[in-house]
Amino acid sequence: MKTIVIGLVLVLGGCVGLESPNPASPYYAYSTGWVAQLNRPLTIPADSATVRLQHGRIVARNGVQEQDPFCVVELNTVSDAPQTLRPGRFAVQRVTRSVSTIAAAASPYVKAGLGVDNSGPSFLYFKTEFRLRDAAQPNLRGMTCMWDQMAPGNRPLMRHLTLDEIRGALGDRMTLVPPKEML
Repeated sequence: MKTIVIGLVLVLGGCVGLESPNPASPYYAYSTGWVAQLNRPLTIPADSATVRLQHGRIVARNGVQEQDPFCVVELNTVSDAPQTLRPGRFAVQRVTRSVSTIAAAASPYVKAGLGVDNSGPSFLYFKTEFRLRDAAQPNLRGMTCMWDQMAPGNRPLMRHLTLDEIRGALGDRMTLVPPKEML
């Protein structure tokens, strides 16, 4: 009976969230009332609905350094012309976290070795997603901040980004502003 009770406690304990009240934690629990403030116009290229920010700079899709934190600002629609997100304050409606894998295709030039398992993911992204809303710019969808945990040097970390790491990715282009009661 004791074993069953311990097993039940462990199973139910696994359902408890990892949220933390500490802003330095990668599991910081964002309260309601946060705002994302865009400080300068942000241009989304033609034929795209996203733009990437890393180290406070706009980075091309294929120019992201996957081992470092970066954020993807997303609109609802793709346009054949560049789209500009105007400076403003965007309400953070929801913050969620997830883990996403991407498996790259195996190279035809590399043969699998005996006892070697190459079936794992090539990329493992720990994502923090901010759903943003601005009545004046309804095409704004949100922002996802992440990094690749399978990149060299990141494997032992296996965690979500901290608030400071996200702010570092955004630089001075966008500011995450806490609710007034937290100031």
